Amino acid sequence: MDKENKFKVEYNAKEKALRLINRKSVLKINTLLLGRSNKANNEDTVGQFGEGYKIAALVLNRLGKTFTIYNNEKREVWKSRFKNSEKWLEKILAFYVSKQDTDEAGLCIEVGNVTKEEFNDLYKVWIDLSGYDYEKVETNYGEIIIDEDYAGEVYVNGLFVDCNSDLRYGYNFKPKYIRLERDRKTCDSWNVGEITSLMIAEAMVKGGIPIETVRKMVEERVDDVYHFEFNTYQNDVKKVQEMLIESFDKQNPQPYSIPVDSQEDIKKVKAYGGNPVVVPTGVAKLLKNEKDKRIKELMEIPPTHIITLKDKFNRWYDIYSAKLPDEAKAEIRNLIDEME
Repeated sequence: MDKENKFKVEYNAKEKALRLINRKSVLKINTLLLGRSNKANNEDTVGQFGEGYKIAALVLNRLGKTFTIYNNEKREVWKSRFKNSEKWLEKILAFYVSKQDTDEAGLCIEVGNVTKEEFNDLYKVWIDLSGYDYEKVETNYGEIIIDEDYAGEVYVNGLFVDCNSDLRYGYNFKPKYIRLERDRKTCDSWNVGEITSLMIAEAMVKGGIPIETVRKMVEERVDDVYHFEFNTYQNDVKKVQEMLIESFDKQNPQPYSIPVDSQEDIKKVKAYGGNPVVVPTGVAKLLKNEKDKRIKELMEIPPTHIITLKDKFNRWYDIYSAKLPDEAKAEIRNLIDEME
């Protein structure tokens, strides 16, 4: 994507004209066909379905707006309007292409009959329109918007999209990482959660978000980091795990301290002389491998005194008896008591 091909919006209140301008863009005539797009296979852009500006022209013309494309590199002007079709006996949308000399470069889409109130509504859907320098953390996947005014809001390439997630921060994603629905107004919340987790992990590693903040987010299982547990193969998420282990060990210096979140694990750790420490579910899921490793190491520690077969059965009973039916539990208890 050409970084110098900056997009800008202009509004002329006197003319009631909204202009969307790209100084280095050009449209091919075949993009007028539904399904054809200049953006196909371009992962840096939002569109790709080949229907965006055609559908926009249809809707805007129906609303009484004019829709004109100044394709300056081709010295062409494309104007859309409805015409009566003798073949289909209906009004259909048509584009009329004419030649026009111009000193302007690039591409300009002009929408006419736009009121000031309608233009002001654009501030709600395009984050860069106001020029407000919001507080953010840059990542490879896009921006984490720290500014509280944007908490929970989701943007893709600066355009607002609806996402059914309860996010702690706002996000402005790069288009190649987020799958939008065809209406480009909604996105897959699972996809969003996966990418926000990678963004938070990267930001923590680079120092953009404090480690303590990330730890609290994991403990509270906020949607931003919920997908950590599914991305433990990613290097940055591994760093989050290391941070949680280090934090756990600092808070629990007692030997053989093990993070647990179930009664079975509590009983098992106690049975082998360890110190079970109950942690929030989100932390436990990220530390599962560490927990399993520590329990295995604990079980392999040679006993300080002779362990009889009865001792071993008693330990087994303490750990697993809750899973047994009452009748079986009572019978095994009696058998253990009969042992010498």
